[in-house]
Amino acid sequence: MKRSSRKPGSVPAEMKIAHVISALGNGGMEVAVARLIMEQRRLGYDVHLVCIRELGPMEAPLRAADVPVHLCPFRSRLHPASLWNLRALLRDLRINVVQTHNYRPNVSGTVAAFLARIPAIVSTLHTVNRWDTRRQYWMDRALCPLRDAIVCVSEQVRDQYALKMPGCSDKLTVIHNGIDPVFLEPLPRAENLLAEAGLRKDDMAILCMARLVEVKDHNTLLQAHRMVLEHYPRAFLLLLGDGPLKSRLVETAEALGITGRVMFLGHRNNPREWLSIANCSVLSTHVEGFSSTVLESMAAGVPMIATAVGGNPEAIRDGETGYLTPPSDPQALAQRILEVLSDPTCAAAMAARARDEVAQRFTVTVSAGNMLELYRRILEQKPVES
Repeated sequence: MKRSSRKPGSVPAEMKIAHVISALGNGGMEVAVARLIMEQRRLGYDVHLVCIRELGPMEAPLRAADVPVHLCPFRSRLHPASLWNLRALLRDLRINVVQTHNYRPNVSGTVAAFLARIPAIVSTLHTVNRWDTRRQYWMDRALCPLRDAIVCVSEQVRDQYALKMPGCSDKLTVIHNGIDPVFLEPLPRAENLLAEAGLRKDDMAILCMARLVEVKDHNTLLQAHRMVLEHYPRAFLLLLGDGPLKSRLVETAEALGITGRVMFLGHRNNPREWLSIANCSVLSTHVEGFSSTVLESMAAGVPMIATAVGGNPEAIRDGETGYLTPPSDPQALAQRILEVLSDPTCAAAMAARARDEVAQRFTVTVSAGNMLELYRRILEQKPVES
């Protein structure tokens, strides 16, 4: 099937954008996509979100921002009827830009958009490539010619993808995720959360905002926290996030003898308030694309310590706007936490530099602007429909 016949050099008077995603959970990728969509809507664009698996908690803020949310369930990635249903939806909405997010939507959304003769098809990679099967590798390689661009959320994601897909390198572009600028606004210390967590005002709070899954490597963080407690017995590790590893991590904390100094607080919808009581924020992950947790912490003026993986080194300048540590190294992680806790003046200066960096480079306003410019460049190169 041929793409529509258009004369180059003209952009449609109105961009109509559809983002395709699997589901609307509370993960970092879903939150980042929702922020991008809401910013595009705030800027006045006609933007829709299509879920191909299920809806979820992020649906509410999207609808509150006047973003139409559609459910178009897929039985499998290339199920003919499912593809035809998504194709029909895209045509009914008169979409001219489709942006898909992560592997399954990148497959299903690309094919459906091609069938619908969408002028601009953009796929997005939100994390470091980890192919599950050779079938997935070859499927993605086969679909590369149908895509006009492949957005990578960090240089690390781009570089790893380029090694696996050398034939697609010319389509790769880096556009970092951006955070809501509200995180840059000063916020009074949420004293009520101290009471909720059972902390005294002079206790030290080490915050980790991450799903309780293998790749976030909370085991290393728990081991590091035991070392920290040798120097600061009133330091508390606050874990914000849910996940399948909770019971195992609770057992690990018990085995390490630190149960009374670790709080499993579950998922929370008020990360800004929790950041307001934190002495530092820590991310011990060993796989990462471009972390919203890192950016939110830096924007809130909280000293950030993260492992030097994925896009973290692109967000943090080690020793200047935060600290980077090797993955799976509890001693190195504990040492950096102790440096922050023992020298609050130096830590505050570092956090202030980090806040300025985020304000200049990593807001959703910057990210959405870069994405819209990418759409325009693609559409300008497409022929105008006769």
